[in-house]
Amino acid sequence: MNRELGARLLAVAEAIPQCGSMVDCGCDHGYVSIYAMENGRAERITASDINRGPLENAEKEIAAAGLSDKIETRLTDGLCGIDRHDCVVIAGMGGETIEEIISKAPWTKDSVHLILQPMTKPEILREYLYNEGFGIYREQIVREGVHMYSIISAKFSGDVVFAPYEKYISRAALSEDLAKDYADAVYERLSREFRSRSEAGVLSDDEKVRREEDLNSLLEVRKTI
Repeated sequence: MNRELGARLLAVAEAIPQCGSMVDCGCDHGYVSIYAMENGRAERITASDINRGPLENAEKEIAAAGLSDKIETRLTDGLCGIDRHDCVVIAGMGGETIEEIISKAPWTKDSVHLILQPMTKPEILREYLYNEGFGIYREQIVREGVHMYSIISAKFSGDVVFAPYEKYISRAALSEDLAKDYADAVYERLSREFRSRSEAGVLSDDEKVRREEDLNSLLEVRKTI
């Protein structure tokens, strides 16, 4: 199973805490659900997907693993129609999509562990989590091929105060082995985007100030890693 998961999804699966129930939202082939059940991470699992094709593939994999009686599959959009579970895993989607899914499921604020792996725009997801009162208690950074990915573990904690740089790499990630490489890559990307948009004249003065603050904050924290 580890070979099939790959570094990114294996890190996602291993981030799942032991819990009574778990949702694998956007389960695709169902490997994360199977790993979680086989390794005792959850007693009850719901594997959901918005598309019938991937869900049918997941059902075949789950059946082949002999876990059809322990992993329920659900054809649904995000978490719609799914009741509260102790843990929610959402991996392989854009940060904005993950934000939308969480925002439509208020029960995720009820002592639920969120294991999130955004493929794009992780800064949008982090800022949303902070603003909604979710604290990031762990963030792993893994490399798979030429790409680096962050696996965010979060839980609702109330008001969260955060520095500008924490939109781009959380405080919890600073001790990760790849933290400096990740922060460097993010800083270079933000700098390019800032120069490009400034030269194109599409940024207001307020936006320029905010972006400069973000860059300076990220620059300062890079020096401490």
